[in-house]
Amino acid sequence: MRKGNRGFTLVELAIVLIIIGLILGMVFKGRQLIDSAKVKHLVAQYNKIQAAVNTFYERYGFYPGDGCNNPAPNSVSDCGNTKNGVLNTDNEKAAFWHLLINVTHILSAGDRKSSIGVPWQISSYGNVRGRNGNYLYFSQQENSFNAASVPVKYICVMDQMVDDGEATSGDILFTSGDPYDPGDDCWSISSQSANARIYILP
Repeated sequence: MRKGNRGFTLVELAIVLIIIGLILGMVFKGRQLIDSAKVKHLVAQYNKIQAAVNTFYERYGFYPGDGCNNPAPNSVSDCGNTKNGVLNTDNEKAAFWHLLINVTHILSAGDRKSSIGVPWQISSYGNVRGRNGNYLYFSQQENSFNAASVPVKYICVMDQMVDDGEATSGDILFTSGDPYDPGDDCWSISSQSANARIYILP
């Protein structure tokens, strides 16, 4: 065999395979760190929106948007209609964000942009697992029940961080199905997506 045609030795092949394995490991770990950061940002936003709602209620005695006929009221006093704690109309849902962001400035416009690229929305939603009320969810379309599909693992981690870790009870609810249970390893859930609702008020 000529010198120039010498093949790889087993040691050299082993070293190459080890390097490839390390690179793949770093890629997967980096992806999980990015996913984890997204979920932590979602949790921080959820807590901030909930705190904003509570702050608004303490200041003005009603929930933002409740009793608003105008989707973009000029002031809090413009919302003088009957208040029942539920945002029933499209005007009330739009006024929720307008009051918090543009009128009282308790939130900024950036607080509504989620880390998964879909804006936060709010709506009253009857009978989610037997519970009525107002829920946050993700959708590109204002005042639409057509929620965006979100990776189940994101909602699972969020559920474990701020709720009971159960997909069918508590404040974080899937509209159908039961994709995880308390104590499950959320990151091992496949890349399936689903619709979830996050109870917020009253």
